[in-house]
Amino acid sequence: MLNTPAPYILLGLVLYFITYRFYARWIDKKIWETDPNRPTPSRLYFDGVEYFPVSKYVLFGYQFKSVAALGPIVGPLTGVLFFGWVPALLWVIFGNMFIGWAQDYSAMMMSVRNEG
Repeated sequence: MLNTPAPYILLGLVLYFITYRFYARWIDKKIWETDPNRPTPSRLYFDGVEYFPVSKYVLFGYQFKSVAALGPIVGPLTGVLFFGWVPALLWVIFGNMFIGWAQDYSAMMMSVRNEG
């Protein structure tokens, strides 16, 4: 076992890249069947108050805000206390890859498909 988490973090980043490149695109195309030309509720019901288009950076902020809540932080910290940092780091990496982003992305897509 190595005394530094750097190789594990590097491995996690590589796995995130692979997941984003292949698995996320598969979910996007095969499960949600997204169409970039399909208008979103912000364009269909634009009123300048509740429905208005925002940039992709603002959408990233919304996504990051929901991912960085208390649950994803407390779970790994509890894991560190009981099992050590390697299992907790693996839980964060694989939990994000297969559970976290998919749930958040699916919730966002359901919201868009059901008119906001």
